[in-house]
Amino acid sequence: MTRSSILTFIFVAIIAFWMLAGALGHFFKPEFFYPMVPDFLPKWEVVILSGIPELLIGLGVLWPRTRALAGLGFTLLCLAFLPLHIWDLFRDNPAITPYPVAVFRVFLQFVLMWIGWQLWRQRREGRST
Repeated sequence: MTRSSILTFIFVAIIAFWMLAGALGHFFKPEFFYPMVPDFLPKWEVVILSGIPELLIGLGVLWPRTRALAGLGFTLLCLAFLPLHIWDLFRDNPAITPYPVAVFRVFLQFVLMWIGWQLWRQRREGRST
């Protein structure tokens, strides 16, 4: 195995696990995610609807044919969730506690976006995944 194929395997495993575990959580334990949803939005609907792209990305990254697109989708979804994590970091009663964990979660969001982007780039640069 080449270094590139090992990294691809690791990136695919991270994204698949992150997205599929998240999707299952959204569908079977939606109340866990309610504290992350701003009060002016319908919590159950937002949680269930946000689980759908997680499921699609988690499955899509497993197949070489859809892997690059799933990597891009993962990056964009993480980017879309980033303001939510930053908002949570600065509110009076954050959903993610303790505070150092909330800070780490924001930092982790950037790492996750980079991982998804790497899968997208591999395809665009003609490297096999």
